Amino acid sequence: MAGIVDIHAHHVPPLLIDEVARHGPAFGVLLRHDADGVLRLRVGDGPPLRPVLPELSNLLLRLPLLDEQGVTLQYLSPWTDCAGDALPPDQGARWARLQNETMADSARAHGDRFEAMATLPMQDPGLAVAELEHAVRHLGLRAVELVTSACGRDLDHPDYRPLWRRLRDLDVFVLLHPPGTPVGMERLGDYFLNNLLGFPIETTIAASRLLFGGVMAEFPGLKVCLVHGGGFLPYQIGRLDRGFAVHPACRAGGPAEAPSAALRAFHYDTLTHDDPALDYLAARVGADRLLYGSDYPFEMLDPAGPARVRRSAALAGQAGAVLGGNAEALLPPRGAGMPG
Repeated sequence: MAGIVDIHAHHVPPLLIDEVARHGPAFGVLLRHDADGVLRLRVGDGPPLRPVLPELSNLLLRLPLLDEQGVTLQYLSPWTDCAGDALPPDQGARWARLQNETMADSARAHGDRFEAMATLPMQDPGLAVAELEHAVRHLGLRAVELVTSACGRDLDHPDYRPLWRRLRDLDVFVLLHPPGTPVGMERLGDYFLNNLLGFPIETTIAASRLLFGGVMAEFPGLKVCLVHGGGFLPYQIGRLDRGFAVHPACRAGGPAEAPSAALRAFHYDTLTHDDPALDYLAARVGADRLLYGSDYPFEMLDPAGPARVRRSAALAGQAGAVLGGNAEALLPPRGAGMPG
């Protein structure tokens, strides 16, 4: 079997941290060292972020696990805690540009072991399109990470239609990821529910809006991947179908078909933490829509992820595609020709 491709992992480049230490106010971002030496970033007027783990910043620290698991290529996506969507538009655009350029530098410094994903300044859809063009044409990036909502606007908002069109036309892979602070924190603040439930709820809301809002129908060919096994979407799709059948609000946005018929419009990572859930997902959407994702380096990564794919009864004979082949087909290698 060829090497494994991991499409869901996060990184905060050391060059980014250095630049914030020198010129943070220009980007609206500050650096803080706690008394115990823990490094934190603060974006805009928000609270200090979670600690920047050494494994999040130093790519050498992840190589032993990647080697042990047989991961030969890992896609590095920005840490969504660092999203600058609440910054003023021009400042947010500078912050996104800095993240993208330092992410690209980090990936290039390690040869073919890593590829970078871009982030976009979603508070201004026009600036988001401009940064997408820069990331693709000047940095050679073929993937972006989008947060499930930004600045009170959901991803089906009309203002984002030009961005979706350009993502489709440029053939860019989109990793749809929850924000660091998900919806409903007033009820999810303890028991780690912000992560356990809040993150998949965010993904489910965003994907449902893309379906009911007609985005996936309007732009066929979009490459959108839902992390964490698609949130709750595949497992409650019957409920969405029932709503589509009986309530006119579910058809007002222009979806072309029932939600279950559109499930295969998305791709899904394998991060389900559960063999029966992965088997169900594979049976429901097909092995060709699944991509291996680890969520490195956070506590919710699945150390048995590759083994879980290999032992899945629903993926018998197709584990190689899920672990690498599908990603290689979706994400052209660095330096490949770019569409217009």
